[in-house]
Amino acid sequence: MPALRPCMKTFLMAALALAAGRCLEAQIMSEAMLAFPAQTDSLEYDNLASLRTLPNYEALRQRFSGKPLEQVKTALGLLDIPESQVREIVIGSSPSAFYGLLSGTFNGTAAAKAAAKKGTMPVMSDGVALYCTADAACVTFLEDSLAAFGTSGQLKMMLAARQGAVPRLSSKANLVYLIGRMDQHAPVRGVASGSQLQSALTDALQGQSGLNIDWSQIASNINAFEYSVTLDSKAHVSSTLECKSQTTAAVLRQMLGAVGSLQSVASKVGKDDATMPFQNLQVSSSGAILNVKMDAPMPAA
Repeated sequence: MPALRPCMKTFLMAALALAAGRCLEAQIMSEAMLAFPAQTDSLEYDNLASLRTLPNYEALRQRFSGKPLEQVKTALGLLDIPESQVREIVIGSSPSAFYGLLSGTFNGTAAAKAAAKKGTMPVMSDGVALYCTADAACVTFLEDSLAAFGTSGQLKMMLAARQGAVPRLSSKANLVYLIGRMDQHAPVRGVASGSQLQSALTDALQGQSGLNIDWSQIASNINAFEYSVTLDSKAHVSSTLECKSQTTAAVLRQMLGAVGSLQSVASKVGKDDATMPFQNLQVSSSGAILNVKMDAPMPAA
């Protein structure tokens, strides 16, 4: 039995570390629901720590976190916080802007001291310190390892939502429902209003599906959708669409089923899977809810 103790100790330490990671993840998503204003029409969670373990991290970062992460990096530079210390990011967007939350191994107190040593002083707003760059990218710390980013106006709106002074994203019941359907272990997952579905479908299928489908008309009949992405040699995408009616769900199921059949035929006649926008499309529906699963090529390194 004594020989088992080191193994048991290692197991317990690993279990505690995993539990701590999940608690942090749960915290940042809960914070986003409280801090993002109700006019937020999309939200995406990216586990950067997980994506960094993959060989094509740079391509994945550009594909998912992209511009928001690049913009906030300039503000983090004022605080001597490198990107490697950012483990998770939640990006929210409205029709005219994006903003979000960061969590990681950084320390807000230490960062404030580092900024002071460099002569970088915060802008105070209702007693809250905002660190802003010349191009208006700002960061403020909600906790030592949790920060919010956006313009100063967006941060003020987020702080007001967090205090309950303005409506929060958590007040939108359909988005809360869809967030609950996400794969909670997926390193990338998000939710968006139906108005954003057209661009997602167009990017993936238009011109390559072989069908003349008006995706804009389909998107207008979708209230909202969620997606989860797991990654290995491919991107495995799972999505739930909340349609405006059971009829819409049935029609869309038929359309996507036809697209999947064409892809299957193309694969059987020898077309290279790497040149296809997706593989292994599976579609099912229950009432007004449509469930879609597919595989897609990994972003090129």
